[in-house]
Amino acid sequence: MKNIIIALLVLFEFIACSQQQRVSNHTPVLEYGEKGPAKYSDQLMNKLENGIDFIASGAEPFWSLEIDFDKSIYFKGVHGDSIQTAVPDPVRLQDVAASSYRIKTGSEFLTVIIYDQPCIDNLSGKELPKTVEVTASDKQYKGCGSYLSDYRLNDIWVLESINEEKIIPANFSKGMPRIELNLTQNQVFAFAGCNEFSASMEVQGKKIHFGRFSGTLTACPNMNFESGYLSHLANKTIPFRIEPGKLYLQVGQDSTFNYKKVD
Repeated sequence: MKNIIIALLVLFEFIACSQQQRVSNHTPVLEYGEKGPAKYSDQLMNKLENGIDFIASGAEPFWSLEIDFDKSIYFKGVHGDSIQTAVPDPVRLQDVAASSYRIKTGSEFLTVIIYDQPCIDNLSGKELPKTVEVTASDKQYKGCGSYLSDYRLNDIWVLESINEEKIIPANFSKGMPRIELNLTQNQVFAFAGCNEFSASMEVQGKKIHFGRFSGTLTACPNMNFESGYLSHLANKTIPFRIEPGKLYLQVGQDSTFNYKKVD
C-alpha cells in the first residue's frame, strides 16, 4: 500500500509539472480590469517592444506563432521544428472574413490564416478574438490568437497639430478635435470640432484599423476641416507611434496627426 501511495504522489507531481509547462507555452492574453485594459506581463511587454504584433498558439499538438508584420513570421511546432520567414502581403479571403499569408519555404509552403472570429482557448477556457489555422509541412494546426496592443492607447487624445502646423483653439468654439480609444470595447469615439462620431477599432500591433464613422450632423463653420479630418481615419489602417503623453498617427506618407494625452 505504501508503495502505491508513493507511486500516486509521483504521478500527481508529474501531471502538475506537465500542466504547468503547457500553460507557460500558451498564448498569453491581455487582461481587462474594471477601468479598461491592464498592463501586459513583462514577457508580453518584451515581445511588444521588440516588434511582435500578433501571437497565437494551439494544443494537441502544441505550437506557437509570432508575427512582426514589418519583418517576419516565426512558427514553432511540437517537435522543436521551426520556420522563420519574411511576411508577405496578406490576401483577404472572399468567402470568409479572414486574412491569409502564404509563403514558400524551400520546397514547401507555410500558410497562416487569421479568421475574424473569436476562439475559445482549450487550456485557459478564455475567449480570444482570432481563430488561427497554420499549415506547415503538410500538417495543419488550429488554435487561437490575438494582436498585441499597447495599453497606453486606452485614453483620450486631443489633436495638437497636423504635421508641424499647430491647431488653433480659437477656430474651434465647441472644443478641440479629439479621439477616445477604448480598447475594452474596441471602439473609437471622436469629436471633430463640430460633431460627435464613433466607429469600430482594432489595434493591430503597431497599427490601428478604424471602421466607418457615424455620428451627428450639426452644421458648423469648420465643416470642411471635419470632413477632411475624418476621411483620413475612416476605413483606414494607420501606423501609430506612442510616447509619454503623445500619440502620432501616420495618416499619409507625408502627413501626421499629432495628439496629446488629456489628464
